[in-house]
Amino acid sequence: MSFSVEEFEKKYVGRLSDKKMDWDVLAFQEDVDPRYRRAQMRYIGRGATANADASVIEANNFTLSTMVLPSGSIGPLHLHSDVEEVFFILKGEMTVLLQVDGEDYEIELNERDCISVPPGYYRGIRNDGQEDALMLVMLGAPKPQLPTYPEGSELEKVRLERKKEREAIISQADK
Repeated sequence: MSFSVEEFEKKYVGRLSDKKMDWDVLAFQEDVDPRYRRAQMRYIGRGATANADASVIEANNFTLSTMVLPSGSIGPLHLHSDVEEVFFILKGEMTVLLQVDGEDYEIELNERDCISVPPGYYRGIRNDGQEDALMLVMLGAPKPQLPTYPEGSELEKVRLERKKEREAIISQADK
C-alpha cells in the first residue's frame, strides 16, 4: 500500500475553515441556566457529548476542542470519573471552579495558563472578564463517559434524561 499525503491530510488534519462554532451542543445546560451558554468547536474526537461531526478527526487516545465562553458565562460544575480534563486558556481570563469534599475553591487563570484536573474532582469554569474568552479543552479518552453533575442539581436530572439519547448517538455512529 502506498502512502497518500492527500488521504493522510483528509484523515488527520483539522482546519479552522472546515469548522463552525457549535452553540447547540451544550444548549441543554443553557436551558437550565442562561449563564451556561457557550460554544464548542471539536477537532479530535466527539468528546463527552458524543455528537457526530464529519470534520472531526477520529480520536485514538484523547479529545481536543476549543470552547468560547462569553463574558459572564459559566461552564457548570461537573465530574469526569473516567478521565482527566485539561483547560488551556488561549484568550481572556477565567476562573476554575473546584468542589472537593463539599468545599468550593476558585483558581484564576490568564492567557496561556493551563490546569489539568484529575478524574474524580468536580470542576467548572467561569469567564469573569469583559470579553469573550477562548480555551482549549482536552479529555483523556477517545470516548469519555458523560460527566455527572452535583447530586440533586437540575443539570444532573437533565443528564439522566439524556443518557439514553447519547447512547443511541454513539451506537449509530459506531455502525
